[in-house]
Amino acid sequence: MAQQESVSGQAYIDLSRAGWGMTLVDTASNLFAICLGNKIQYMNKAGLCLLGADSQQDVLGYDFADFIHADYKEFLAYGLEFLAEEEDFIPLKLLKRDGSTLDVKMLINDIQVDGLDAHIVELQDITEYKRASEAVRDREHRLKSILNTVTEGIMTLSVKGIVQTFNPAAEKIFGRPAQTVIGHHIEVLMDPEYRDPYKRFLERKILNGNSPLMGKPWELVGSHEEKGRFPLEMTLTKLQVGNELIYTAVFRDITERKQSEERIRHMAHHDTLTGLPNRHLFTDRLNHAIKSAQRYNKALVLMFVDLDKFKPINDTLGHEAGDVVLQVVAKRFRKIIRESDTVARIGGDEFVILLEELDNSDAGVLVADKLLESMEEPILVSGRECRLGASIGIARFPEDAMDCDELLRCADEAMYAVKTSGRNGYKLYEPTLSVLG
Repeated sequence: MAQQESVSGQAYIDLSRAGWGMTLVDTASNLFAICLGNKIQYMNKAGLCLLGADSQQDVLGYDFADFIHADYKEFLAYGLEFLAEEEDFIPLKLLKRDGSTLDVKMLINDIQVDGLDAHIVELQDITEYKRASEAVRDREHRLKSILNTVTEGIMTLSVKGIVQTFNPAAEKIFGRPAQTVIGHHIEVLMDPEYRDPYKRFLERKILNGNSPLMGKPWELVGSHEEKGRFPLEMTLTKLQVGNELIYTAVFRDITERKQSEERIRHMAHHDTLTGLPNRHLFTDRLNHAIKSAQRYNKALVLMFVDLDKFKPINDTLGHEAGDVVLQVVAKRFRKIIRESDTVARIGGDEFVILLEELDNSDAGVLVADKLLESMEEPILVSGRECRLGASIGIARFPEDAMDCDELLRCADEAMYAVKTSGRNGYKLYEPTLSVLG
Protein backbone atom coordinates (compact mmCIF):
# COMPACT_ATOMS: atom_id res chain seq x y z
CA MET A 1 0.00 0.00 0.00
CA ALA A 2 1.32 3.47 -0.90
CA GLN A 3 2.82 5.73 1.73
CA GLN A 4 0.63 8.47 3.21
CA GLU A 5 0.98 11.75 1.30
CA SER A 6 0.06 15.29 2.22
CA VAL A 7 -2.14 17.43 -0.05
CA SER A 8 -1.08 21.05 -0.73
CA GLY A 9 1.27 20.85 2.25
CA GLN A 10 -1.46 19.63 4.64
CA ALA A 11 -2.40 16.14 5.79
CA TYR A 12 -6.06 16.95 5.15
CA ILE A 13 -8.37 19.82 4.40
CA ASP A 14 -10.10 21.61 7.27
CA LEU A 15 -13.63 20.14 7.24
CA SER A 16 -14.66 22.23 10.25
CA ARG A 17 -15.09 25.17 7.87
CA ALA A 18 -16.99 23.22 5.22
CA GLY A 19 -20.32 24.83 6.08
CA TRP A 20 -22.22 21.54 6.29
CA GLY A 21 -22.65 19.18 9.25
CA MET A 22 -20.45 16.15 9.65
CA THR A 23 -22.44 14.54 12.49
CA LEU A 24 -24.68 12.51 10.19
CA VAL A 25 -21.68 11.25 8.22
CA ASP A 26 -19.77 10.41 11.42
CA THR A 27 -22.64 8.27 12.72
CA ALA A 28 -23.60 6.61 9.42
CA SER A 29 -23.28 2.85 9.08
CA ASN A 30 -21.78 3.05 5.58
CA LEU A 31 -18.25 4.14 4.76
CA PHE A 32 -18.08 7.83 3.85
CA ALA A 33 -14.84 9.40 2.62
CA ILE A 34 -14.08 12.92 1.41
CA CYS A 35 -11.53 12.98 -1.42
CA LEU A 36 -9.67 15.87 -2.99
CA GLY A 37 -8.60 14.69 -6.41
CA ASN A 38 -8.21 11.00 -5.63
CA LYS A 39 -6.66 11.54 -2.18
CA ILE A 40 -8.56 10.76 1.01
CA GLN A 41 -9.04 13.82 3.23
CA TYR A 42 -11.52 12.36 5.73
CA MET A 43 -13.15 9.02 6.53
CA ASN A 44 -15.94 8.35 9.04
CA LYS A 45 -15.81 5.82 11.87
CA ALA A 46 -17.76 3.17 9.95
CA GLY A 47 -15.31 3.44 7.10
CA LEU A 48 -12.28 3.09 9.35
CA CYS A 49 -13.89 0.01 10.91
CA LEU A 50 -14.67 -1.45 7.48
CA LEU A 51 -11.03 -1.06 6.42
CA GLY A 52 -9.66 -2.30 9.72
CA ALA A 53 -7.99 1.07 10.36
CA ASP A 54 -7.32 2.31 13.90
CA SER A 55 -7.53 6.05 13.20
CA GLN A 56 -7.82 8.73 10.53
CA GLN A 57 -4.04 8.85 10.21
CA ASP A 58 -4.11 5.32 8.76
CA VAL A 59 -5.99 6.53 5.66
CA LEU A 60 -5.44 10.29 5.25
CA GLY A 61 -3.48 11.22 2.13
CA TYR A 62 -3.82 7.80 0.53
CA ASP A 63 -5.15 7.43 -2.99
CA PHE A 64 -8.66 5.98 -2.67
CA ALA A 65 -7.70 3.40 -5.29
CA ASP A 66 -5.17 2.00 -2.78
CA PHE A 67 -8.11 0.45 -0.94
CA ILE A 68 -9.64 -1.10 -4.06
CA HIS A 69 -8.75 -4.63 -5.10
CA ALA A 70 -6.41 -4.79 -8.11
CA ASP A 71 -9.07 -6.50 -10.24
CA TYR A 72 -11.29 -3.45 -9.88
CA LYS A 73 -8.79 -0.58 -10.08
CA GLU A 74 -9.79 -0.03 -13.70
CA PHE A 75 -13.03 1.45 -12.42
CA LEU A 76 -11.00 4.32 -10.97
CA ALA A 77 -8.50 4.61 -13.81
CA TYR A 78 -10.17 7.75 -15.13
CA GLY A 79 -10.54 9.37 -11.73
CA LEU A 80 -13.36 9.80 -9.24
CA GLU A 81 -14.89 12.60 -11.31
CA PHE A 82 -15.59 10.12 -14.13
CA LEU A 83 -17.58 7.81 -11.86
CA ALA A 84 -19.38 10.74 -10.22
CA GLU A 85 -21.51 10.88 -13.35
CA GLU A 86 -23.00 7.49 -12.44
CA GLU A 87 -26.32 7.71 -10.61
CA ASP A 88 -26.29 4.14 -9.29
CA PHE A 89 -23.98 2.27 -6.92
CA ILE A 90 -21.01 0.50 -8.51
CA PRO A 91 -20.16 -3.01 -7.17
CA LEU A 92 -16.49 -3.76 -6.49
CA LYS A 93 -14.14 -5.29 -3.92
CA LEU A 94 -12.64 -3.31 -1.06
CA LEU A 95 -9.08 -4.11 0.01
CA LYS A 96 -8.78 -4.01 3.79
CA ARG A 97 -5.56 -3.08 5.59
CA ASP A 98 -4.87 -6.70 6.49
CA GLY A 99 -5.04 -7.69 2.81
CA SER A 100 -8.45 -9.35 2.94
CA THR A 101 -11.25 -8.26 0.62
CA LEU A 102 -14.86 -7.31 1.05
CA ASP A 103 -17.69 -7.06 -1.49
CA VAL A 104 -19.07 -3.53 -1.49
CA LYS A 105 -20.91 -1.11 -3.75
CA MET A 106 -19.80 2.47 -4.28
CA LEU A 107 -21.48 5.79 -5.02
CA ILE A 108 -19.56 9.01 -5.74
CA ASN A 109 -20.92 12.56 -5.70
CA ASP A 110 -19.33 15.94 -6.41
CA ILE A 111 -19.19 18.36 -3.46
CA GLN A 112 -17.58 21.67 -2.52
CA VAL A 113 -15.37 21.60 0.59
CA ASP A 114 -13.73 24.78 1.85
CA GLY A 115 -14.03 26.27 -1.66
CA LEU A 116 -12.43 23.27 -3.36
CA ASP A 117 -13.94 20.75 -5.79
CA ALA A 118 -14.00 17.39 -4.03
CA HIS A 119 -15.86 14.07 -4.02
CA ILE A 120 -17.74 12.22 -1.33
CA VAL A 121 -17.40 8.45 -1.67
CA GLU A 122 -19.94 6.14 -0.06
CA LEU A 123 -19.30 2.40 0.27
CA GLN A 124 -21.97 -0.02 1.40
CA ASP A 125 -21.20 -3.57 2.53
CA ILE A 126 -22.97 -6.21 0.39
CA THR A 127 -23.85 -9.25 2.47
CA GLU A 128 -25.24 -11.53 -0.20
CA TYR A 129 -22.32 -12.91 -2.15
CA LYS A 130 -24.39 -14.17 -5.07
CA ARG A 131 -26.15 -10.85 -5.49
CA ALA A 132 -22.82 -9.03 -5.28
CA SER A 133 -21.19 -11.28 -7.89
CA GLU A 134 -24.03 -10.77 -10.36
CA ALA A 135 -24.00 -7.03 -9.80
CA VAL A 136 -20.24 -6.89 -10.30
CA ARG A 137 -20.47 -8.63 -13.66
CA ASP A 138 -23.34 -6.41 -14.76
CA ARG A 139 -21.54 -3.25 -13.69
CA GLU A 140 -18.28 -4.26 -15.35
CA HIS A 141 -20.11 -4.84 -18.60
CA ARG A 142 -21.99 -1.56 -18.31
CA LEU A 143 -18.92 0.59 -17.65
CA LYS A 144 -17.00 -1.04 -20.47
CA SER A 145 -19.99 -0.44 -22.73
CA ILE A 146 -19.98 3.23 -21.74
CA LEU A 147 -16.33 3.59 -22.70
CA ASN A 148 -16.99 1.76 -25.96
CA THR A 149 -20.09 3.74 -26.95
CA VAL A 150 -19.28 7.32 -25.98
CA THR A 151 -18.86 9.66 -28.94
CA GLU A 152 -15.67 11.17 -27.55
CA GLY A 153 -12.40 9.46 -28.25
CA ILE A 154 -10.75 8.39 -24.99
CA MET A 155 -7.20 7.17 -24.61
CA THR A 156 -4.69 6.86 -21.81
CA LEU A 157 -1.06 7.85 -22.10
CA SER A 158 2.11 7.15 -20.18
CA VAL A 159 4.22 10.02 -18.85
CA LYS A 160 6.24 9.71 -22.05
CA GLY A 161 3.18 10.17 -24.27
CA ILE A 162 2.86 6.51 -25.26
CA VAL A 163 -0.73 5.42 -25.99
CA GLN A 164 -1.88 2.67 -23.60
CA THR A 165 -5.62 2.39 -24.34
CA PHE A 166 -7.71 3.52 -27.31
CA ASN A 167 -11.51 3.26 -27.27
CA PRO A 168 -13.74 2.55 -30.33
CA ALA A 169 -14.75 6.22 -30.65
CA ALA A 170 -11.07 7.15 -30.96
CA GLU A 171 -10.69 4.49 -33.67
CA LYS A 172 -13.55 6.11 -35.59
CA ILE A 173 -12.28 9.68 -35.10
CA PHE A 174 -8.79 8.86 -36.38
CA GLY A 175 -9.73 6.03 -38.77
CA ARG A 176 -7.16 3.75 -37.13
CA PRO A 177 -7.55 0.39 -35.35
CA ALA A 178 -6.45 0.42 -31.71
CA GLN A 179 -3.70 -2.13 -32.32
CA THR A 180 -1.95 0.25 -34.75
CA VAL A 181 -1.88 3.06 -32.18
CA ILE A 182 -1.32 1.42 -28.79
CA GLY A 183 2.38 1.37 -27.96
CA HIS A 184 3.15 4.36 -30.17
CA HIS A 185 3.63 8.02 -29.26
CA ILE A 186 0.51 10.16 -29.49
CA GLU A 187 2.21 12.18 -32.24
CA VAL A 188 1.20 9.47 -34.78
CA LEU A 189 -2.38 10.80 -34.48
CA MET A 190 -1.40 14.35 -35.42
CA ASP A 191 -1.08 15.89 -38.86
CA PRO A 192 2.49 15.20 -40.12
CA GLU A 193 3.15 18.92 -40.57
CA TYR A 194 2.59 19.55 -36.86
CA ARG A 195 3.94 16.36 -35.26
CA ASP A 196 7.32 17.67 -34.15
CA PRO A 197 5.96 20.93 -32.64
CA TYR A 198 3.15 19.07 -30.87
CA LYS A 199 5.56 16.47 -29.50
CA ARG A 200 7.91 19.15 -28.13
CA PHE A 201 4.97 21.09 -26.68
CA LEU A 202 3.52 18.03 -24.93
CA GLU A 203 6.85 16.98 -23.49
CA ARG A 204 7.97 20.44 -22.34
CA LYS A 205 4.74 22.13 -21.34
CA ILE A 206 2.30 19.41 -20.29
CA LEU A 207 3.67 15.94 -19.58
CA ASN A 208 6.59 17.29 -17.52
CA GLY A 209 4.83 19.73 -15.22
CA ASN A 210 1.64 21.30 -13.98
CA SER A 211 0.47 23.06 -17.12
CA PRO A 212 -2.41 25.56 -16.92
CA LEU A 213 -3.82 23.70 -19.93
CA MET A 214 -4.32 20.54 -17.87
CA GLY A 215 -8.03 19.79 -17.68
CA LYS A 216 -8.88 22.48 -20.21
CA PRO A 217 -9.82 21.89 -23.86
CA TRP A 218 -7.35 23.07 -26.48
CA GLU A 219 -7.33 22.76 -30.24
CA LEU A 220 -4.91 21.00 -32.54
CA VAL A 221 -4.84 19.37 -35.97
CA GLY A 222 -5.41 15.63 -36.13
CA SER A 223 -4.83 13.18 -38.96
CA HIS A 224 -7.45 10.71 -40.17
CA GLU A 225 -5.98 7.65 -41.86
CA GLU A 226 -8.07 8.18 -45.02
CA LYS A 227 -9.55 11.70 -44.84
CA GLY A 228 -6.38 13.51 -43.84
CA ARG A 229 -6.15 16.50 -41.50
CA PHE A 230 -9.07 17.73 -39.42
CA PRO A 231 -9.58 20.11 -36.46
CA LEU A 232 -9.47 18.42 -33.08
CA GLU A 233 -10.17 19.39 -29.48
CA MET A 234 -8.31 17.62 -26.69
CA THR A 235 -8.68 17.71 -22.92
CA LEU A 236 -5.85 16.14 -20.96
CA THR A 237 -6.07 15.16 -17.28
CA LYS A 238 -3.49 13.65 -14.96
CA LEU A 239 -4.35 10.58 -12.90
CA GLN A 240 -2.53 8.64 -10.23
CA VAL A 241 -3.34 4.92 -10.47
CA GLY A 242 -1.58 3.31 -7.54
CA ASN A 243 2.08 4.15 -7.97
CA GLU A 244 1.68 4.89 -11.68
CA LEU A 245 1.04 8.32 -13.15
CA ILE A 246 -1.02 8.27 -16.35
CA TYR A 247 -2.77 10.83 -18.52
CA THR A 248 -6.27 10.58 -19.92
CA ALA A 249 -6.94 12.35 -23.21
CA VAL A 250 -10.48 13.02 -24.40
CA PHE A 251 -10.71 13.91 -28.09
CA ARG A 252 -13.50 15.43 -30.14
CA ASP A 253 -13.64 15.98 -33.89
CA ILE A 254 -14.73 19.65 -34.11
CA THR A 255 -15.02 19.84 -37.90
CA GLU A 256 -18.76 20.56 -37.79
CA ARG A 257 -18.31 23.16 -35.06
CA LYS A 258 -15.59 24.93 -37.04
CA GLN A 259 -17.73 24.90 -40.16
CA SER A 260 -20.66 26.32 -38.19
CA GLU A 261 -18.46 29.06 -36.72
CA GLU A 262 -17.17 29.90 -40.19
CA ARG A 263 -20.74 30.11 -41.52
CA ILE A 264 -21.67 32.46 -38.70
CA ARG A 265 -18.62 34.64 -39.36
CA HIS A 266 -19.43 34.67 -43.07
CA MET A 267 -23.04 35.64 -42.43
CA ALA A 268 -21.94 38.47 -40.14
CA HIS A 269 -19.71 39.98 -42.83
CA HIS A 270 -21.41 39.06 -46.10
CA ASP A 271 -24.64 39.77 -47.91
CA THR A 272 -26.85 36.70 -47.63
CA LEU A 273 -28.31 37.10 -51.14
CA THR A 274 -25.18 37.59 -53.25
CA GLY A 275 -22.46 36.31 -50.94
CA LEU A 276 -20.57 39.59 -51.41
CA PRO A 277 -19.00 41.46 -48.48
CA ASN A 278 -21.50 43.69 -46.68
CA ARG A 279 -21.08 47.34 -45.68
CA HIS A 280 -19.33 46.48 -42.41
CA LEU A 281 -16.69 44.24 -44.00
CA PHE A 282 -16.21 46.64 -46.91
CA THR A 283 -15.58 49.55 -44.55
CA ASP A 284 -12.94 47.51 -42.72
CA ARG A 285 -11.24 46.64 -46.00
CA LEU A 286 -11.38 50.25 -47.22
CA ASN A 287 -9.77 51.56 -44.02
CA HIS A 288 -7.06 48.91 -44.26
CA ALA A 289 -6.49 49.68 -47.95
CA ILE A 290 -6.07 53.40 -47.23
CA LYS A 291 -3.47 52.74 -44.54
CA SER A 292 -1.60 50.37 -46.87
CA ALA A 293 -1.72 52.87 -49.74
CA GLN A 294 -0.29 55.59 -47.49
CA ARG A 295 2.47 53.31 -46.25
CA TYR A 296 3.56 52.08 -49.68
CA ASN A 297 2.72 55.20 -51.69
CA LYS A 298 0.07 53.48 -53.80
CA ALA A 299 -3.19 54.67 -55.33
CA LEU A 300 -6.65 53.20 -54.93
CA VAL A 301 -10.02 53.74 -56.56
CA LEU A 302 -13.46 53.60 -54.96
CA MET A 303 -16.47 53.09 -57.24
CA PHE A 304 -20.09 53.58 -56.17
CA VAL A 305 -22.45 51.65 -58.47
CA ASP A 306 -26.23 52.10 -58.52
CA LEU A 307 -28.25 49.93 -60.90
CA ASP A 308 -30.51 51.71 -63.38
CA LYS A 309 -34.04 50.41 -64.18
CA PHE A 310 -33.93 47.89 -61.34
CA LYS A 311 -37.07 49.09 -59.57
CA PRO A 312 -39.37 48.31 -62.54
CA ILE A 313 -38.09 44.72 -62.49
CA ASN A 314 -39.10 44.35 -58.85
CA ASP A 315 -42.45 46.06 -59.48
CA THR A 316 -43.44 44.02 -62.55
CA LEU A 317 -41.79 40.61 -62.00
CA GLY A 318 -41.62 40.55 -58.20
CA HIS A 319 -38.86 40.50 -55.63
CA GLU A 320 -37.78 36.94 -56.46
CA ALA A 321 -36.95 38.06 -59.99
CA GLY A 322 -35.14 41.06 -58.54
CA ASP A 323 -33.08 38.74 -56.33
CA VAL A 324 -32.05 36.68 -59.36
CA VAL A 325 -30.97 39.85 -61.18
CA LEU A 326 -28.86 41.01 -58.22
CA GLN A 327 -27.16 37.61 -58.01
CA VAL A 328 -26.32 37.65 -61.71
CA VAL A 329 -24.97 41.22 -61.50
CA ALA A 330 -22.82 40.29 -58.49
CA LYS A 331 -21.28 37.37 -60.42
CA ARG A 332 -20.54 39.59 -63.43
CA PHE A 333 -18.89 42.24 -61.27
CA ARG A 334 -16.76 39.64 -59.48
CA LYS A 335 -15.45 38.32 -62.81
CA ILE A 336 -14.30 41.78 -63.85
CA ILE A 337 -12.19 42.75 -60.84
CA ARG A 338 -9.01 41.13 -59.59
CA GLU A 339 -8.96 38.73 -56.63
CA SER A 340 -7.13 41.37 -54.61
CA ASP A 341 -9.96 43.88 -55.21
CA THR A 342 -13.34 43.96 -53.50
CA VAL A 343 -16.92 44.26 -54.68
CA ALA A 344 -19.58 44.62 -51.98
CA ARG A 345 -23.34 45.07 -51.83
CA ILE A 346 -24.23 47.83 -49.38
CA GLY A 347 -27.91 48.39 -50.20
CA GLY A 348 -30.85 47.17 -52.26
CA ASP A 349 -29.33 47.78 -55.71
CA GLU A 350 -26.18 49.58 -54.59
CA PHE A 351 -22.68 48.15 -54.96
CA VAL A 352 -19.24 49.51 -54.13
CA ILE A 353 -15.98 48.39 -55.71
CA LEU A 354 -12.51 48.90 -54.28
CA LEU A 355 -9.44 48.67 -56.52
CA GLU A 356 -6.26 48.41 -54.42
CA GLU A 357 -2.48 48.63 -54.84
CA LEU A 358 -2.56 50.70 -58.02
CA ASP A 359 0.40 52.57 -59.45
CA ASN A 360 -2.08 55.23 -60.62
CA SER A 361 -5.85 55.74 -60.60
CA ASP A 362 -6.39 55.30 -64.36
CA ALA A 363 -7.61 51.74 -63.73
CA GLY A 364 -10.90 53.14 -62.45
CA VAL A 365 -11.99 54.27 -65.90
CA LEU A 366 -11.02 50.96 -67.50
CA VAL A 367 -12.97 48.94 -64.92
CA ALA A 368 -15.97 51.27 -65.21
CA ASP A 369 -16.08 50.63 -68.98
CA LYS A 370 -16.05 46.86 -68.34
CA LEU A 371 -18.82 47.15 -65.77
CA LEU A 372 -21.05 49.05 -68.19
CA GLU A 373 -20.25 46.57 -70.94
CA SER A 374 -21.25 43.67 -68.65
CA MET A 375 -24.67 45.29 -68.15
CA GLU A 376 -25.43 45.34 -71.87
CA GLU A 377 -26.25 41.61 -71.94
CA PRO A 378 -29.86 41.08 -70.82
CA ILE A 379 -30.58 38.86 -67.82
CA LEU A 380 -33.11 36.08 -68.41
CA VAL A 381 -35.57 35.63 -65.51
CA SER A 382 -38.61 33.32 -65.79
CA GLY A 383 -38.46 33.52 -69.56
CA ARG A 384 -38.31 37.33 -69.55
CA GLU A 385 -35.34 39.42 -70.63
CA CYS A 386 -34.42 42.05 -68.06
CA ARG A 387 -32.33 44.98 -69.26
CA LEU A 388 -30.71 47.43 -66.92
CA GLY A 389 -27.73 49.73 -66.69
CA ALA A 390 -25.51 51.24 -64.03
CA SER A 391 -24.62 54.71 -62.78
CA ILE A 392 -21.02 54.70 -61.54
CA GLY A 393 -19.29 57.31 -59.44
CA ILE A 394 -15.50 57.14 -59.12
CA ALA A 395 -13.38 58.60 -56.31
CA ARG A 396 -9.59 58.36 -56.17
CA PHE A 397 -7.05 58.19 -53.39
CA PRO A 398 -5.14 60.37 -52.76
CA GLU A 399 -6.39 62.88 -55.35
CA ASP A 400 -9.99 63.26 -54.14
CA ALA A 401 -9.90 62.31 -50.45
CA MET A 402 -7.63 60.90 -47.77
CA ASP A 403 -10.04 59.00 -45.53
CA CYS A 404 -12.81 56.41 -45.77
CA ASP A 405 -15.84 58.65 -45.21
CA GLU A 406 -14.67 61.31 -47.64
CA LEU A 407 -13.93 58.78 -50.38
CA LEU A 408 -17.40 57.27 -50.00
CA ARG A 409 -18.97 60.73 -50.10
CA CYS A 410 -17.04 61.70 -53.24
CA ALA A 411 -17.93 58.44 -55.05
CA ASP A 412 -21.58 58.79 -54.00
CA GLU A 413 -21.72 62.39 -55.21
CA ALA A 414 -20.19 61.42 -58.56
CA MET A 415 -22.73 58.60 -58.92
CA TYR A 416 -25.67 60.94 -58.32
CA ALA A 417 -24.26 63.28 -60.93
CA VAL A 418 -24.49 60.40 -63.43
CA LYS A 419 -28.11 59.78 -62.35
CA THR A 420 -29.11 63.36 -62.98
CA SER A 421 -27.37 63.57 -66.34
CA GLY A 422 -28.91 60.63 -68.14
CA ARG A 423 -27.79 57.49 -66.23
CA ASN A 424 -25.90 54.40 -67.50
CA GLY A 425 -22.44 55.99 -67.42
CA TYR A 426 -19.65 56.97 -65.07
CA LYS A 427 -18.08 60.12 -63.71
CA LEU A 428 -14.85 60.82 -61.91
CA TYR A 429 -15.33 62.95 -58.85
CA GLU A 430 -14.29 66.55 -59.25
CA PRO A 431 -15.46 69.63 -57.39
CA THR A 432 -17.19 70.71 -60.58
CA LEU A 433 -18.23 67.12 -61.48
CA SER A 434 -17.14 67.38 -65.15
CA VAL A 435 -18.49 64.66 -67.42
CA LEU A 436 -15.82 62.42 -68.89
CA GLY A 437 -16.34 59.96 -71.70
